Amino acid sequence: MTKNVFKNLGALEPFEIRNSYITLCLGAPSTFVYLEIMKYYNPEVIVPFYGNIIFSILFLIVGLSVYSKSKLILKNYGWLVFFTTMAFQHYLTYTAYLNNFSLDLLLVTYVFIFGSVLLLSNRILVLIYSTTETLHLAYQVYFSDLDTVSKTAILLSTTAIFICSFWMMNIFIRYRKKMEALNESLEDTVKQRTLDLELRAKELLDKNKDLEEFAYVVSHDLKRPLRNIYTLTDWLSEDEDEQLNTEAKKSLQQIKNQVTQMDLLVEGILNYSLQAEPNQDAKEINVHTLVKRIINSISEDHISISLERKLPRLIFNELQMQQVFLNLLRNAIKHNDKETIEIAIDYEANKLRHKFYIKDNGPGIDPKYHEKIFELFQKLQVDTDGEAIGIGLALVKKIIERNDGKIYLKSAIGEGATFIFTIPRK
Repeated sequence: MTKNVFKNLGALEPFEIRNSYITLCLGAPSTFVYLEIMKYYNPEVIVPFYGNIIFSILFLIVGLSVYSKSKLILKNYGWLVFFTTMAFQHYLTYTAYLNNFSLDLLLVTYVFIFGSVLLLSNRILVLIYSTTETLHLAYQVYFSDLDTVSKTAILLSTTAIFICSFWMMNIFIRYRKKMEALNESLEDTVKQRTLDLELRAKELLDKNKDLEEFAYVVSHDLKRPLRNIYTLTDWLSEDEDEQLNTEAKKSLQQIKNQVTQMDLLVEGILNYSLQAEPNQDAKEINVHTLVKRIINSISEDHISISLERKLPRLIFNELQMQQVFLNLLRNAIKHNDKETIEIAIDYEANKLRHKFYIKDNGPGIDPKYHEKIFELFQKLQVDTDGEAIGIGLALVKKIIERNDGKIYLKSAIGEGATFIFTIPRK
């Protein structure tokens, strides 16, 4: 235990290394300038061994040594700071003795003692530093020509500075340990929370995969009996040998309509459930060409769909982009009450995102329903022909939001509707 304590004496935290080298780099020119000023105003002052130059260079070398990135230096940087400051402190004490403890040299000695204790911030090193400095100062004061009162004043003031510095250093150390304990506690909490979130995310991912598989299997298995029912009712309706009255034929047609509705519902659920991976098969696509192909496939005499400007190329899943435009256009056509349906597709962009507009001349939608229409299985009007299942807009919203985009509606009753969706530029 004791061995480890002494082994780690020279180790400093990164912020302590930063504070030390900044202090030493600033102290180098300050030391030189201060001693030069003293020599200028007091030519008789004694500065032995060119200490103003030697220690200024030493401070600068030790301060800048951290930039070498040497592991040996960084690991023992505390020792470098300790020996450098202690050497200069003893030099100042000796210089003060040579100058009969003049006030200007005593001032710099006291300031350096105070700063050094705070800079070292290690109790053992501070005890070594303060003990050796006190003994050295007491020795030099004892053999000086000062009177007893002056000697006592110097020793008491030095002791007071050491006590004050040591007290402040203890406050700092206690505060640092408290912060370290708090940081460790926070790190443990964050690690545990991160682990919990990772486990939860894995569980959700597994459940999503299970749901997708379930939706696919159910949809696939449901389609076969639906097709069989539809085929059988179609045969019965076309069988001229069967004597079916009008009511029976009407019932068969209703069965066919319900089967068609069920088939659309199953297909819609399948499409919705499979939109899980936003970047699945993403590639550069020409949106303009894709939309023109969709327009040609749904074009009729009473439907006018115009492209206000050229649509861009972008990175996206082509099938998903097709589903977005196809569902929005079908929705605009399906719920339009005009004899001539007019739809305009527009586009704009900035540095952050692409923005698309699909505007129609339909009856418009009350603002209170603007959020509801994007919910799964939501329809604002009774479906008379059995083709609407309330999945199209929900599917569009899911695709857009899974790709970090947004979709919203601007509309009012009697003013048509404009669906707007944005996609981040990549």
